[in-house]
Amino acid sequence: GGGVSRRKLLQQASIINNDEIPQYDRIEARLINKNCAIDIIARINRACAIISETIPFYYVDSETRTLQINASLVSTTIKVVCWGSTDYNDPFSDVDKTSYLQFSVGQGFKGMQTACGVNPGFKVQCFGSNDPTQDEQLKFRSGQAEPPDGKFRQVSVGGLHACALCQDEDTCAASGGSMACWGNNRMRQGTVPSIRQTSVVSSINYSYVSTGYEHTCAFRSDNYLTCFGSNLDGQIKMPSWRLATESQEDGYLSTDTSYGCCRDCSKCDCKTSAYGGVGTRCREGAKLSAGWYHTCVVRAGCDVQCAGTNSECSTGSVDNWYDKDTNCFCASCSKPHEVECFGYGAWGNAINPPGKFKLIAASFDYTCAIYADCNDHDVKPAIVQGTGKSQCDLANTVKCWGRNNKKQISAPADMCDAAVKALETALARINNTIFETPAPPAKRLPCVCTAAKGCDCLSQYPRLEFERANDASKQGVGLRGTLAA
Repeated sequence: GGGVSRRKLLQQASIINNDEIPQYDRIEARLINKNCAIDIIARINRACAIISETIPFYYVDSETRTLQINASLVSTTIKVVCWGSTDYNDPFSDVDKTSYLQFSVGQGFKGMQTACGVNPGFKVQCFGSNDPTQDEQLKFRSGQAEPPDGKFRQVSVGGLHACALCQDEDTCAASGGSMACWGNNRMRQGTVPSIRQTSVVSSINYSYVSTGYEHTCAFRSDNYLTCFGSNLDGQIKMPSWRLATESQEDGYLSTDTSYGCCRDCSKCDCKTSAYGGVGTRCREGAKLSAGWYHTCVVRAGCDVQCAGTNSECSTGSVDNWYDKDTNCFCASCSKPHEVECFGYGAWGNAINPPGKFKLIAASFDYTCAIYADCNDHDVKPAIVQGTGKSQCDLANTVKCWGRNNKKQISAPADMCDAAVKALETALARINNTIFETPAPPAKRLPCVCTAAKGCDCLSQYPRLEFERANDASKQGVGLRGTLAA
């Protein structure tokens, strides 16, 4: 097609449908007990939330005439709710995304639209636009839809490049490390910084990767954050940084271990399942998101930030940090579960909103996140600035910020109201307020008296009845007696 239809593809990246909800979100859906938001997907001009709502089944007790709940008929619904642009076709609608262990859609430019998925055999398969280029030595470099051979466990597609984490030793050896990148590399967004190993017992690897238009960010297994590629807008320079290697061209590394999930279960919490975003329910894919020209990350909880430090526990132990009977502390924990955004932010898309969060998703010109559960440890019931609500009341609700030209940051206010609406409907039924009722009788008019016909006090009766009654009164029979007869 022409330029217009091609550019439309820029705004029509694949978005999730109800039958494409990943398994980890289905598991999380059974665990949340406050509000409804589980996951967020942000594409250009359109966002979607995966929500889970438990809807009580109400009935009226025949003896007490009170509203009761039938626990055996309570239903839980998992579905996708979207907002923003409605002109949103899926260029990969013919691809069965559910057959992949993990699937990523890139946000290209001028119609360049690419998707890659990891199949059950840990092979990366890619679809859509491909843009072969040359490297710094003018040698041919494969495009973003031409992944390398080997086995991989996670893939992320950016503008004109993609990166994946290797699954086995042979693939890691061939890649020269735990991550491989391919496609355009003009800003060195595909040149992965080498990791200096500090132990012969265990190796440090990249544990999650997210790609922007011309930059790449990744968590490491030692809970550092690395970003490399274009820094024209500051999108790879996290708030507290140092050089990732001895060369400034290799990007930046965070100065502290404040990112990702617990990796050493003897030093932090891999066990507790009571709260979203921590313990067994911590998912690194929810904590890091590279947009086109900005990056957002959710800082780790205190258990991760304090791992390997001199933590003090008055009760319990560090490996059960979030257990209700544990009380641990360390001085090095800073801003747990808070958002850090950096890079281009002319639309307000790279601000750091108040509050604690468990999930982040950055797009071209806006960002969305989900508030974290209160856990009585490092997420407490404080009022979140600018909302007038407690962190606990906001838990598992959506917050978006940035550009709103297509209403992409205007998440539906009633997104989590199914249970409330079910109760309102039940109460309305028991009070007969939803059934049609007869109109109330018209207000009775005062008596109208004339010299010729006497007084008409029965304006709701047909006029004929009045005439008959008036004639009878002239014959000496009282009006009251006539009507009684």
